[in-house]
Amino acid sequence: MPMINVSMATTALGWHLQGEKRRARTLATLESSPFDRVRMAASATRCPLDSLEERVAELAGIGVTAELVLLHPDEGVAEVEAAARYLEEVVPRLAAHPNVWWSLTTDPSPFPDISEHDWVRLANLVAEEDPGHHPLSITVEAGSPLLWRRPFTHGSVRAAGPRDAWVRTRDHHKPVLMDMCGYEGDADDPWLSLTAEEVVAQAWDGAVRRRLVTHGESYVDEDGLTWSRDGGTLVGAAVPRLALLRRFLAGTPEEARYRDRDAPMLEVAGEFYLEFCGEHRFPQREYDVPPGRYEVEVIDTWEMTVASLGVREGGTLTVPLPGTPGQAIRLRRRR
Repeated sequence: MPMINVSMATTALGWHLQGEKRRARTLATLESSPFDRVRMAASATRCPLDSLEERVAELAGIGVTAELVLLHPDEGVAEVEAAARYLEEVVPRLAAHPNVWWSLTTDPSPFPDISEHDWVRLANLVAEEDPGHHPLSITVEAGSPLLWRRPFTHGSVRAAGPRDAWVRTRDHHKPVLMDMCGYEGDADDPWLSLTAEEVVAQAWDGAVRRRLVTHGESYVDEDGLTWSRDGGTLVGAAVPRLALLRRFLAGTPEEARYRDRDAPMLEVAGEFYLEFCGEHRFPQREYDVPPGRYEVEVIDTWEMTVASLGVREGGTLTVPLPGTPGQAIRLRRRR
């Protein structure tokens, strides 16, 4: 099971409800993608549990975790007692699979008869019915008190951008993922029409703030369907660039912590620094680091280039930049 703060996810809520051909295409796409987790609606009222288990097993076969949205408006479960009965049926069956995360819901607002207290009660029920203790979240606004409640293993937030998510959750004592922030696409809905450049910038910004951003894509294909609703094939320009980010996340020490300065940065003081300059067009960056030798790399997150500037002496270390947006810098101490 991927660790919460390094897992990279995409959204394909109903891929498992499609025909066999499209399901196979979705699995092939996921296998070749940078994503190790897919957010999908459990849809147990539309997809028999036997079939759902088969889909989860297929994901396991390609090394992908199924993050199952348990209560989705399409389930037709609107009040708390019906929701509890539904969870008692679904969770024990799927909890046997190691490659499962739980998302109680991606939006509580379509469930007006379920109160905040009820959501906590339902989360406790999921935890009780899951002997494997899989990760459990509920997607809410970044300021929601539900993020802090005990049953949830991590926060899942909806916010306009990673900085907003970080500011509103910086005192959170659990890992926080940014699971709803907009999809790459060209729809009328502003939420579904981000440019690929925006998606890549959000992903890097979120990564260095330890607020990993879940990917989404809403281009309509020849069948009138979209990836994040129906699976299929990823066609957006962000995905190969997210693969580069995944590579750098894999090389980031687990103990790295966020440092807030005029550009976001992860650091292990004196050992490792990863800074993302975002929209800034800095001509250079200076780092005050302990004496020592540091390997310096400049990453163009859009052009997907990594320029090695060699090994430089610490103290005050100056890194020249091309003056274009989307640059990142990595420093690694060399013995």
